[in-house]
Amino acid sequence: FIYEGLKGRKPCIYVSITQDFDSVEEQVKMNFGWSFKRYLQKGRLKFVDFYSLWMEKPPDVTKTLNLKDLMDRISKAEEEVTGGRELIHNFSSLFNFAEDNQSILRMAHAIRAKAKKAGTTVLFLLDEGAQDKSAEENIKSLCDYILKTDVRGHEVKIRVTKSLTRHSLEWHSLILTEKGVKVEIIR
Repeated sequence: FIYEGLKGRKPCIYVSITQDFDSVEEQVKMNFGWSFKRYLQKGRLKFVDFYSLWMEKPPDVTKTLNLKDLMDRISKAEEEVTGGRELIHNFSSLFNFAEDNQSILRMAHAIRAKAKKAGTTVLFLLDEGAQDKSAEENIKSLCDYILKTDVRGHEVKIRVTKSLTRHSLEWHSLILTEKGVKVEIIR
């Protein structure tokens, strides 16, 4: 999603909840042979991570973390990107750090509203069942589209489960290549 946007000259925001830039860069290089570094250096990619907040000021692990610092960083990046793409990876992880689900839901609504105003497409990655069912359904309700994946061994399948337009409910093979993502109908 992000790499295709960058190749298409769209400005992008990558929000990582669990990894720093070097870790993400290492994974995309190892798995796909891609690099985000040049896009970051040219200012076409804004990288916001939760990990660096932990490193700047070690948290009191007995308390929940105030998400305001992360939201401030996301908002700053969003002000600099219009008409591009934004990835929140992995939104489910935020439920581990917040005092309550409502703050995460407000955050999701704020990100969506700002993106819509700026003409930016946001992709929230959410692990099904990793958070409270009610919170999960609330996040899904604010999305225009929902794609569900199923991973078994080396086989990855994907299908649309919610869409603003008419769509097929068929599963498709999702093949990740060095050139990008290839989607094929499963027969």
